[in-house]
Amino acid sequence: MDDITYFCRCDECRTSLFRGENWFHKPGTNFDLCAKDFWKLAEAERKVYVNVRETSDLGKQQEEYLLELKQYFGRCDKCRKGVFVGNDWYHKKGQLFDLCCTHWRALPENQRGDYANVNSSIVLGDLKAQYILPDEDMQVSERDSIMCAFDVEGTLMPEAWLALQKKTGIEGLKRTTAHEPDYDKLMKYRCDLLREHNIKLKDMLEVVKDLKPLEGAREFLEWLKPLVPRILLLTDTFEEYAMPMFEQLGYPSVFCNSLIIDADGFIVGHRLRLKDQKRKAVESFQRLNFRVIAVGDSFNDISMMKAAEHGILIYPSESVRKAHPEFPCAKDHYDLRIKIGRLLSANKQIIPRPLAFAPPLSATESSRTMWLICCNVAGFLAPEPWLAVQAKFGIEELKVTTSQEPDYAKLMAIRASALRSHGIKLWEIVDVMNELDVLPGATDFLEWLKPIVPRTFMITDGFEEYALPVGDKLGHPMVLCNYVEADKDGYMNKLVTRVKDQKLKTVEELQRLNFRIISVGSSFNDVAMMKAAEQGILYRPSAAVTKEYPEFPAVANHEELKAKILEIVSGKGEPATKRAKTR
Repeated sequence: MDDITYFCRCDECRTSLFRGENWFHKPGTNFDLCAKDFWKLAEAERKVYVNVRETSDLGKQQEEYLLELKQYFGRCDKCRKGVFVGNDWYHKKGQLFDLCCTHWRALPENQRGDYANVNSSIVLGDLKAQYILPDEDMQVSERDSIMCAFDVEGTLMPEAWLALQKKTGIEGLKRTTAHEPDYDKLMKYRCDLLREHNIKLKDMLEVVKDLKPLEGAREFLEWLKPLVPRILLLTDTFEEYAMPMFEQLGYPSVFCNSLIIDADGFIVGHRLRLKDQKRKAVESFQRLNFRVIAVGDSFNDISMMKAAEHGILIYPSESVRKAHPEFPCAKDHYDLRIKIGRLLSANKQIIPRPLAFAPPLSATESSRTMWLICCNVAGFLAPEPWLAVQAKFGIEELKVTTSQEPDYAKLMAIRASALRSHGIKLWEIVDVMNELDVLPGATDFLEWLKPIVPRTFMITDGFEEYALPVGDKLGHPMVLCNYVEADKDGYMNKLVTRVKDQKLKTVEELQRLNFRIISVGSSFNDVAMMKAAEQGILYRPSAAVTKEYPEFPAVANHEELKAKILEIVSGKGEPATKRAKTR
């Protein structure tokens, strides 16, 4: 029948599964895998699965996977049965929680009123877009392309200004962004108060050093890192006094502002790195093909939450809550785990928002002051993965890397062909990469870097099965990567590129956010981001790369790189001004 299909999601990565080479089902259970995760299993485990190409492959469980091709679709959050508009679907008002008729009837009578029968899509209200039937052509799990953005003060850490107020007793310091949405006005008010009471930056630092994360915040971040290895702190606070807070949180990548300090040590003003930076950061990462979950507590977080695919409030004031009832509220960080976990694991597509217009790079060229580092992974922080695979299986063609072949698509095609001809399947490659350790000195280098430049982006053209284990061993810095697919026989089929020319485009988007970029790379595929950056540095490049690009300084080890970075950020090695780009 043309109006019937069979559908589920991979129970590991949440990829949409339809009949064909990508769906593997464990008979007698409701456990299903995509081809990529199926081929990760041991051979004995794979034998109990069937590839679902025909309806008959589901046996007696066909009805459990039956899906009418209606526009809106959900799953019962108790039994995972597919439900669609009609008498069998009950939706909890204002939440991403749904029940089939059977489980709705099983509720105590006093709880049934919290649900509405979805006899029309109108019942879903503002959440309607979350229930649109997934596209059969969707190749990449929504989880893979998620980024989480968090406010800091009031969300993960106590309010620094309230802590100062508590220590000094200055009543006026109780005013925060929850009371005054105009941040410029609020900061001028604070600066005047501090001078009036003879309070200097050093006094503020002493207070901040004693602050601890809000209860459960650090544990929440540790829980989230393996699930979403892209955690970004977007805060209107200031680097001059907030570094101890960032340290308490484990130094995730931080976008913040800076203060103006006079000769006597008083705070006399502030420099916003970029007006409405939180919203613009969300929009930049959406242009890099990420879907964003934004979490905050106050009025100055609302613009980023509206721009994001999902916004969540935590610990909001009553005035914030009343002004923005459209956002769900987490009562604590455990509740926040539940809300984000549900978004990551739900069988509902996270619909991307329309992309915002990208302003010309020339708009920020003259005002960039704060440094950010973008770096390659292979050869700099971790071994070349394909050389490790070559060493394991002795395949001569795998000795070629991006240091010799700049065309990455061509290189990956060569690798796929070589692996197939030698009978090496994707899961065997993944096993090799999981065993790789980071390069000597890499972890120490990143630890050294965190307080110097607390914004480091690892950008690799490689795929997540390599990048994420490396990121884990390095302490979860920001990881941007691609994805690889297996064919029906388990061989590496193709690389799924998250965004074309991602290294170059990442640098450009970060420059739009008013950052000055130091790009560190070693191969031909790093050159574009190094040329776009304010400063490019080659790390142990091949002779071919060095000969082709003599304009970039080269370093031989992490110690030399440290010295070079210090030279740049201190202003002693000031890079030449970049020519404005308008694309």
